[in-house]
Amino acid sequence: MVFLLRKIPPYLVDKTNVLQQISFTAVFALIFINIYAPFNAESWFNAGKAELFFYSSLYILAGMLVIVASRLVFIGLARRTRINFLVYVFWIFMELLLLAGAYTLMDILILQNDNNPFEQFFRLLLVTVFVLAIPYALSWLYFSWQQQKQKLEELSGATSHTYSSRNMVNFYDETGKLRFSLHASDVLFIESTDNYVTVYVQDKDRMKKVMLRNTMKRLEKELEKTLIQRCHRSYMVNFENVKMVRLSGTSLYIYLDNADESRIPVSRTYTEKVHEMINRMSV
Repeated sequence: MVFLLRKIPPYLVDKTNVLQQISFTAVFALIFINIYAPFNAESWFNAGKAELFFYSSLYILAGMLVIVASRLVFIGLARRTRINFLVYVFWIFMELLLLAGAYTLMDILILQNDNNPFEQFFRLLLVTVFVLAIPYALSWLYFSWQQQKQKLEELSGATSHTYSSRNMVNFYDETGKLRFSLHASDVLFIESTDNYVTVYVQDKDRMKKVMLRNTMKRLEKELEKTLIQRCHRSYMVNFENVKMVRLSGTSLYIYLDNADESRIPVSRTYTEKVHEMINRMSV
């Protein structure tokens, strides 16, 4: 159930991927229906092979137009709000119902099929689920593989050696003026307080605080190419000094390798990013 509440990956709402998925699904459905004729598909149209190909092509074209319209609405919605897997699965289920309903109307109005409309609807719904399941699953696996491949390429181009080569980290105030520079390895974590941030620095056996007038959002962008990354709304952590990441109850914490063994909370929003950074440090 926790998985269903997670945000869907970007590749599921990418326009190019969606169009590729729909095109692949249309080709697969056309070939599948005409070669295997599932559930006596010839009887839907009362036609031979040539007529079956023609009518099934019209059916699939109409169905794909319905899917295209649905996905465009979904992409627009995903840009404005957070979509989790539960909503995504529900959306696909509603698409199947809508598609089966459209096919049933075509069956009645165009082909003038005198079968029971409710029986025909459930039959077409079953066929729709059966025909779409394979191309949907294959396309999802392909897009996921593409995303993982891209991440690996990014990791190979930006390993921990790249980060560690930057010995000094510059800190600017909200006006863009350089206030101080620190050795990257000396920075432990950063905490935000209103319009200020506090940089916690390891100074021999004790921890020092350095105040800076800046926002966490701006600082996050300025330090995006370093190992100092955000893990919480109010915290950024230098992953070079992370000793342990541990789940305590339902909360995730980062423990730093300093005398105080500072414990920094990880919010759900940044959990995936923290795991990614840990994997990156292991490269």
